[in-house]
Amino acid sequence: MKQHLLWFLFISSVANVRGQLLYTIQPKNGNSISYLYGTIHMMPEDQFQLSSSLLEAFESCSTLAMEVDLNMDFSAKIALAQQTILPNGQTLKDITTPEQYTKIVRYCLDSCGMTKKKIKRYSRLKPFFFSSAMLQDQLKNTKSYELEFQKLAEKAKKTMMGLESIQVQMETINTVPLNDQVSMLMDGIQNPQQYDGMLDAYLAEDLDALYKSVIAESQNFPNFIENFLNRRNRNWIPVISSQVERGATFIAVGAGHLPGEQGVITLLRNAGYTVTPVVQ
Repeated sequence: MKQHLLWFLFISSVANVRGQLLYTIQPKNGNSISYLYGTIHMMPEDQFQLSSSLLEAFESCSTLAMEVDLNMDFSAKIALAQQTILPNGQTLKDITTPEQYTKIVRYCLDSCGMTKKKIKRYSRLKPFFFSSAMLQDQLKNTKSYELEFQKLAEKAKKTMMGLESIQVQMETINTVPLNDQVSMLMDGIQNPQQYDGMLDAYLAEDLDALYKSVIAESQNFPNFIENFLNRRNRNWIPVISSQVERGATFIAVGAGHLPGEQGVITLLRNAGYTVTPVVQ
């Protein structure tokens, strides 16, 4: 679904990393090995699993690093929530045409099982966040690798950190104009099978197929890949480098951040690190 492209922006690939999500990172100082794992941010609960090799890698590390630190105080959560809402009291109806809005409502009622009351409540959200809420309702019971890793880290009393602040992530999302977010939303409604294809490819660890999907869906949106993948990857490398030298760290980021010439794997190797796939 193109309306979920922002959820799947982490999907990118090159042929020689097909079928691989978990990697070791050997620190330069020869200390404990760290791990790098490519996630999917939302998936059906009945298809979610944590392999024994993945759990073993996670348990061997004292620190969990994700794109952002999900541990936020109440005021931070409120500030975050405010940034998901359309400005100036607008609703989705105000930024779409009557025809578009009718299609959105019909899709939410028929395909997502939403009530009219819930649609009205969600309609205050920016299209990207509306899309995410719509996907969650459509999938019903969902799981998130990030939330599961957070729970496991809390239980094991691991240190948790973010590679970037939530504010930086929100600013990145806001680089996509509202009209483009609406276009993604409408295209996804018209082509709902795209989500299933992308999920199947992730479950099969077929990163080539996922990469092709993201490239195809982002081609009409200038600077999308640069803003959402490449620039963030480059900004993460100093943070990752510093952290893995301090101790064993389990790094979990969207899978699309891993491969490619501007991917985390290549950038870490260019920085002098040995990054090796783990056979699961």
